[in-house]
Amino acid sequence: MRKLRLALLTMAVALVPASAALADSHEGEVIVVHGVPDLTVDVYVNGDLTLEDFEFGDVAGPLALPAGSYDLEIYAADADPDADDPALSGSTDLPGGAVATIAAYLGEGASPTLGVFVEDNSEIAAGEARVTARHLADFGAVDVLANDGAVFEGVTNGQGGDADVPADTYNIKITAAGDADTVAFDADVPLGEGTNTIAYAIGSVSGGSFEVATAAISGLGAAPAGVPTGDAGLSTGMSPWIPVALAGFAALALSTSVIALRKEN
Repeated sequence: MRKLRLALLTMAVALVPASAALADSHEGEVIVVHGVPDLTVDVYVNGDLTLEDFEFGDVAGPLALPAGSYDLEIYAADADPDADDPALSGSTDLPGGAVATIAAYLGEGASPTLGVFVEDNSEIAAGEARVTARHLADFGAVDVLANDGAVFEGVTNGQGGDADVPADTYNIKITAAGDADTVAFDADVPLGEGTNTIAYAIGSVSGGSFEVATAAISGLGAAPAGVPTGDAGLSTGMSPWIPVALAGFAALALSTSVIALRKEN
């Protein structure tokens, strides 16, 4: 198995507590995503076996953990951590109230990569849902469409974005950037009120392992402010989503960085 060593871990901004439910907590939450095909792994946190026989496409969490610093090591399943080298390793800080995704995925050139991403666990307005999309697959730039309207365009590996939309079921498509006929994913996705549904594109399109894994952060909904008097145009199409989504994507790009890994022979 190829040996990989951590070269760099940086966070462009601190993981700032945002959720009312977690803001005063001494705990944070972590979502763990396995996006490397053909590799079953054991995940160790601070030297303790935390996830055993974790397979491609598996998602664990959100898992509540005490705020603090964590060392992460990912070994091939049933490897001996005292004798074998980890396939991937890194470390990160988890402040109280934060929600973060830790993902093993295929980076540029299909190289196994470990990434840490801040998730938005701020309050969601009554009647709305949040959707987060992350491109963690061995595939070129993509467009993300909802009900055939472009939401994100030209998203490259390691990037993502989020948007708040009316809670409903949407037809979501992931296509090659600028090529609506090359469809990697097409499905109806329910977005629940007060929930951030996170979709991770993982695997490899050319290798036949591409899929979309999901996780959810629930309990983010605000209490209704009053009796609605109309739909304000929100039920007629996706146009209100697009500017919000693009703004969310720009903000996320400033707040998230990825662990880069160097290969050793």
